[in-house]
Amino acid sequence: MPRKNIVVGGFTKEQRDSQLEKIKIKYEKKGYKFLEYIDNGTLKSVAIFEVSDYILRKEKSAQLIVAGIGFLIIAAILYIKSMNIN
Repeated sequence: MPRKNIVVGGFTKEQRDSQLEKIKIKYEKKGYKFLEYIDNGTLKSVAIFEVSDYILRKEKSAQLIVAGIGFLIIAAILYIKSMNIN
């Protein structure tokens, strides 16, 4: 199964620990499995999760759907504006 690294931000050790707990809860609800945490400082700390290919494909398809809807909305707005010019 693929691994996914999630950046854990925070200026102090306590902030990073608090952020790690929030991230663990969030991603475990999505089906990710927490493997380890590497504390490398402020913006270099990472939580490593293992995730199935099915979940990755599902997330990617959701992102593509949102991008497609956004494109259609922009196209509709531009079309309406072009109709009002005449």
